Amino acid sequence: MDDLKLVEYFKAQMLKDPDMASAVAAIRTLLEFLKRDQGETILGLRESLTAATDCLTRVDSSVAVSSGGELFLRFISLTSLEHEDLSRCKKVMEERGELFLEKISMSRTKVAKLCHTFIKDGAKILTHSYSRVVLRVLEKAAAEKKRFSVYVTESQPDAMAEALRKLNVPVTVVLDAAVGLALIRWHCVLKLTTSPSMLWQRVLNLFVFIH
Repeated sequence: MDDLKLVEYFKAQMLKDPDMASAVAAIRTLLEFLKRDQGETILGLRESLTAATDCLTRVDSSVAVSSGGELFLRFISLTSLEHEDLSRCKKVMEERGELFLEKISMSRTKVAKLCHTFIKDGAKILTHSYSRVVLRVLEKAAAEKKRFSVYVTESQPDAMAEALRKLNVPVTVVLDAAVGLALIRWHCVLKLTTSPSMLWQRVLNLFVFIH
């Protein structure tokens, strides 16, 4: 699978399921790449997967894609070196790749199941930007008949606010510049990120300090 086909497969996965996380789409693509690879050595196969990951990060530069690719490669390589035969080694890598994909595909649901218990009746929650995982947590809490309100910062408020209103959750848009002043009003902050901005890292640290 050359770079062009690799990118086409990745984009096709995203179009097939718009709700799919980019990391999951990347791992599906890398797993397909692994199955089609014609390398003759384990080292060559590993180098090809690394190059494939780099190719995907040039298409989608999000941390989710790069870190997801690295974790995928690390996970499938854990036991592969125990097998000297290349075909057997590749078979084990494919099996572990399928297992990893299954685990990561269920991660959003698991996070929602564990996290929604921290949302209590009457809670006032601050969110920043749009996050499918945060939305799934709030959706789970709403399904449990919990009463809470959400404050969404002005950074991409429409998508998050619209989704929450569909769940009949009260939503208020807050200016980014006013977050520090109004921080004392909220009971918790929900923000999923692999690389938080310096501003939001300070906001989260301040929130923890206040509470």
